[in-house]
Amino acid sequence: MDYQYIVVAFVITALYDVLLRMFSEGKIKFLGIENINWVVALRGYFQKHTVLAAALIAGFVGAVAYVAIVKTMPVQCNNNIIYYMLWVAFISAIIGIPMRYSGLFPHLKTYYYDPLPITTIFSDALSGIIVAVTMILLGKVIKK
Repeated sequence: MDYQYIVVAFVITALYDVLLRMFSEGKIKFLGIENINWVVALRGYFQKHTVLAAALIAGFVGAVAYVAIVKTMPVQCNNNIIYYMLWVAFISAIIGIPMRYSGLFPHLKTYYYDPLPITTIFSDALSGIIVAVTMILLGKVIKK
C-alpha cells in the first residue's frame, strides 16, 4: 500500500470538512447545499469543535476509510470505476456504524447520527465518493 495515498486521503477529507463547516454555517451558498438536512444538522457539531479539531477528526476517519477500502477491495473493482465507486460508497457507509456506536464521536452522534438515523448512511457514502473522485482527479492532474 502506498502510504502517500493515506496522507492524501487525510488531507482531502480534512479540507472538505472545513468546506462543509462553511456550508453549514451559511458562509458559502451553492446549489442549496447549505440547506440539506445533514449539512444543517452538523451546525451543532461544528459549534462543539474548533476548525482544526473537526478537520483532524474528519481527516483521521478519511484515512482509516481509505485503508479499509483498499484492504477489502474485491478484484472486480480493479480497472472498473463503477465497481470501485460502489465499493467506496459501501465502505464509507459502513464506517459510520462504529462512529455512531463506539462512543468515540459523542458530538457527531448527538448532532448528526441521532437526528438522522437513515440519512447518514447515504451522506457518509456520498462523502466517500466525493473524496475518491477528488483523489482520482488529482492523480490524473499530477501525473500529467
